[in-house]
Amino acid sequence: MKPLLFCLTIGMVACAYVEAAPLAPEDLAMQLRGIAADLDSKGAGGVLTEIPLAWDVATSEHRYSISTEPLRTLLKSAEADDIREAKRWLDALAQQLDSFSKAPAQSQPNARSTLNRILARPEFRGVHPPTAWELFRQRVAAWIGSLIERLFGFAAQHPTERQILFWIVVVGAVGLLAACLIRFWSGRDARFTLPRAERAVRSQSWMEWVRAAREAANRGDPREAIRCTYWAGVALLQERRVLPEDLTRTPREYLRLIPAPERAAAAPLRDLTEGLERFWYAGQAAHANDFEASLKQLEALGCKLD
Repeated sequence: MKPLLFCLTIGMVACAYVEAAPLAPEDLAMQLRGIAADLDSKGAGGVLTEIPLAWDVATSEHRYSISTEPLRTLLKSAEADDIREAKRWLDALAQQLDSFSKAPAQSQPNARSTLNRILARPEFRGVHPPTAWELFRQRVAAWIGSLIERLFGFAAQHPTERQILFWIVVVGAVGLLAACLIRFWSGRDARFTLPRAERAVRSQSWMEWVRAAREAANRGDPREAIRCTYWAGVALLQERRVLPEDLTRTPREYLRLIPAPERAAAAPLRDLTEGLERFWYAGQAAHANDFEASLKQLEALGCKLD
């Protein structure tokens, strides 16, 4: 009989030392809310005898032990303020466990495309990793800074060399400032700049262009005749100071340069320009009547043809 009682006693003691299974965060949160409700029905003394020294909580990553000492300290007092503080403590801990037990929000399937669309906006266009050139400039700047630091460190150890280095830096700075001032003055003072030509030289007069146009028409080249007729009109307007006296503009630029008081010349010049574009640049076949039409537009500009 005594061996049996001894075995039963040993078994009960072993069962008492079996470690309780840890709780999940959501289970402990539910239990904490039940304890807060029991405070109203059982009172602080009844709850105090039921809570353990610590709660074991297990997650997929780790196992935690939450001490009940703050709650036990509040429940040992029978004051109403401490009971309310104990309820707030239980509610705050339950909320933390609820937030911990919630699964993290899954990322949207189109999150990458949304991010790319945001980064493609104009305000983010300049945001990019440093380029190879920028990295090279940073390395060069760091090397120069290190070299200057070593030079000043050397100068600090040698007073004579430090004075020499100081005057070299002063002379270099003054020379650089003088070079900048000379360059600035030479760009603003006309005495240091080469004179500019006020106007470009025209190739030939409008009468010479008309003569070249008729020679081209006589040898059966109406395309060349139309081209010469167009430049005869431009040369005439240049002689009248309607157009600038140079041949560096495009035909469409000449049309835009006609001032408002001379709008009467715009229509004939536009027709001459269209003929030049069709028969010369576009390469369409030109005939004698097309050349005659260009001569009429030239007469509309004020050319007196024989």
